[in-house]
Order: sequence, then C-alpha cells, then structure tokens
Amino acid sequence: MIRERRGLYRDSRRGKIAGVCAGLADYFGVELWIMRLLAVSGLIFAGFITVTAYLAAWLLLDKRPSTVDDSELHIKSRSWQAGMTSHQALARVSAELDSLEPRLQAMEKLVTSREFHLKREFRHL
Repeated sequence: MIRERRGLYRDSRRGKIAGVCAGLADYFGVELWIMRLLAVSGLIFAGFITVTAYLAAWLLLDKRPSTVDDSELHIKSRSWQAGMTSHQALARVSAELDSLEPRLQAMEKLVTSREFHLKREFRHL
C-alpha cells in the first residue's frame, strides 16, 4: 500500500481550538477523533508537556493551504472502506499487517544482535 505524503500543517477549518489535532490526523492518516482522544489522554497523563507541545505546534505550524480540497481528502482517507464488507476490510488489513511482519522480524533481529549493541557502544565513545 503506497501512502502519499502530506504536508504537516494546522487545519483550523476542521479543528476545535487551533486545528493542530486535525492537521496531525491528516498527516498521519488517522481519524480526527482518535487524534483528539490522544490529545485529551496526553492532557490527563502529561498535562504540561502536552500543553507545551500543542502551543508550540500552534505557533510553528502553518495553516492548511487552500489548494487542498476537503472532499478529496475525505474520500482518500476512507477509500479502503468503499464497497467492502467489514469482513473484507478486516481481511485486507490483516493481509497488510502480515506483509509487514517480515520487516518487523528483521528489525527485531538487528536490534537484538550483538553487532548492533557493539556499534552503538562505539558511537557513544
């Protein structure tokens, strides 16, 4: 599955406060309510850090360019659901996760190897 890269920006049209969560949700390709849930969880468990990060993103991120069409963005984010039953969508997601398994195993093998730890120790010298 090829994912097109989107720019990182604030989306004040879809946002409640400054559009930071909406922009991050679009960038990472997740639903907006999930990003808001993560932000609220961050406020509960790490309030100062979350507020600082949100304010920094508010100040540093540009507003969403007007050239991005809302309807096109919404259709692309839900294209995997079009014309599929829930079982088909689950099977497709399962197949995508299974295709990622060999990469994950290779990364785990590298990170747990002695060579990796030795190289890391040399870098810290």
